[in-house]
Amino acid sequence: MKKRSVKFIVLALVLSMLFVLVACANNSNNSSKSDGPPKVASLFSIPDPRNAGGWDRAQMAGLDVLSNDFGWEVNIAESVPYPRISEIVLGFVDQGYDIVIYPDAGMMESYMELPADNPDTLFIMCSIIDEIPQVPNAAAYAPDFHEYGMLVGLAMGRASQTNKIGIIGGAPIPVLQRVFSGVIEGAKVANPNIEATVLWAGDWTDTAKHREISMLLTNEGCDMLFTVTGPADKGVYEVAEATGALVVGYTWDMYNDNPNAFLTSLIVNTPSFYKQLAEDFLAGKIKNEIVSLDRQYFYFADFRGSVPKDVEDDIRELARKFLAGEISVPNTIHEDIMN
Repeated sequence: MKKRSVKFIVLALVLSMLFVLVACANNSNNSSKSDGPPKVASLFSIPDPRNAGGWDRAQMAGLDVLSNDFGWEVNIAESVPYPRISEIVLGFVDQGYDIVIYPDAGMMESYMELPADNPDTLFIMCSIIDEIPQVPNAAAYAPDFHEYGMLVGLAMGRASQTNKIGIIGGAPIPVLQRVFSGVIEGAKVANPNIEATVLWAGDWTDTAKHREISMLLTNEGCDMLFTVTGPADKGVYEVAEATGALVVGYTWDMYNDNPNAFLTSLIVNTPSFYKQLAEDFLAGKIKNEIVSLDRQYFYFADFRGSVPKDVEDDIRELARKFLAGEISVPNTIHEDIMN
């Protein structure tokens, strides 16, 4: 009897140890690998993201929340060419980083490939995305950029006096098709007579090229401009300031770059969703899913007297009604703008 009892005790101990190991494995992607604060890595394809395009600035503001508010160790790699994304990410993995954050949908190939072979690191996409790797250590926090564009369009359509708006993109990528389609449809809801022209620079950093495109649009009568072009957006702002056109800033308050160039900016509240990301991680709640960040994360910056008060009031009322679901904007995706 004693021998049998010992066998049962040993078996129970083995099962308990297995249970603990399994539990630890299931939670390994929601806890730090060391006794210190979590280590987070992120990377950008452009230099100086803190002073680059609106989306880069918005992402940096979110990453600041992790370091300043939560005390996490955050390391940023800049000017990383897309073909080298995976190489740099694997370097962070080898250094024991707990989380790698991709702030750019252009890094999708790396994001889709690496998580399966690196299960001890959590890989997070913070950009638009339709699918994610089907592994426990991959997740995404994805703004609804179609709805974002709709709000931009509502503002541009109401503010335009010429009934012509210009939209400028760095390159015809899927995320911009959604954003720009939303802009076109939102502008038409605010002003059925609106005409929208979309032009592509084919480049994200050539300021002179973007200046040239902006001049084409303003010469054709466009008095409202919207641009998603990365660091080259400065060329657009310069033309707006010189011609009297007004720009809606992309995802961050861009006013200080060219104070006379802006109608307003439509901000994406990245600090809020990075805070959510951190809290989810600490609570062990990050799952293999896409967390949708919808219209509630978008808000207009101060208009700073760029238009008469009645126009600003109308724009804010249109935005309020849209956010409350009192008016709708068609979900049309414009295939023709990708040419």
